[in-house]
Amino acid sequence: MPVVEITQLRLKGLLANDPALLESLSHARSKLQTNSRFFSCIDESSLIYIFGFWPSLDAHLKFLASPARDEVLGPQEAILDFQWTIHLELDATTRQLFDAPFLAVTRLDVDAADVEAYNQVVADHAQKALSKDRGPLGVTYAWRCDLPAGSHESVILTTWGSKGHGSPEAGRHITLEHDDDGSFRRILFHRAWNIERTQS
Repeated sequence: MPVVEITQLRLKGLLANDPALLESLSHARSKLQTNSRFFSCIDESSLIYIFGFWPSLDAHLKFLASPARDEVLGPQEAILDFQWTIHLELDATTRQLFDAPFLAVTRLDVDAADVEAYNQVVADHAQKALSKDRGPLGVTYAWRCDLPAGSHESVILTTWGSKGHGSPEAGRHITLEHDDDGSFRRILFHRAWNIERTQS
């Protein structure tokens, strides 16, 4: 099953709009053929996100354990610190979300007993977000596919097409924080701009 890799990295000694960053990221993308997209975090400017497409989770894990990993990603260690990586199973039609100028990522931890109820909550949430006056281009969600049995984390991805919707004041309405009984809890909510399509 194809997966989307979401990797968070922290910048070291340069800004997201530095041409050297995009050159380095693009070089790795061409080597890996992952059709990756690069986003800079609006809420914390020292963070960037990489969204990469792999034929399977195993394919990415094998690359990370191979000598090719150091060859391709080693040069980036001078300018980027690794923070975390997660993987989602998303169908091919969802890839167009990552071409949007702005994107929001929400990570939610969900209790095992409440997975079915959560599915309805997030479906309602997406419908409300799409119906807002300045609504997003798209809202989708998926479950992490790299967790041990019994653990459940959902990731909601929301995209916009204009800078106004990506400003620090916008997008607040599309995040879920927690529910009343604590069956799911927000781990992270970040908004980001597409480094290749948008000026900060």
